[in-house]
Amino acid sequence: MYRKFTASRISKDNVVFPPQIIMEDNCVTVKCPGLFSGKSTAIAYENISHITILTPLVGCSTISFFAFGEELCIHGFTTSEANEVKRLITQMQTLK
Repeated sequence: MYRKFTASRISKDNVVFPPQIIMEDNCVTVKCPGLFSGKSTAIAYENISHITILTPLVGCSTISFFAFGEELCIHGFTTSEANEVKRLITQMQTLK
């Protein structure tokens, strides 16, 4: 399975370099590019302990992953994309 979700460019802080969530067979990779440097984090599905989705009335959703005692937040996805990411992670966790 390979799925790629790219955050909206119109959301806060995503105008030039929108973050991406890449779902692969064994892990989820979160890429937060930047002008001179970027951050890429790969998390195995079994290491994700909790997923939170914050959906405001107007604007884009924020997805939060909890792994290894730390929280990783990604902003700029539609509600349907955020729910699809959560569903796929939960599905992959039950398969492992």
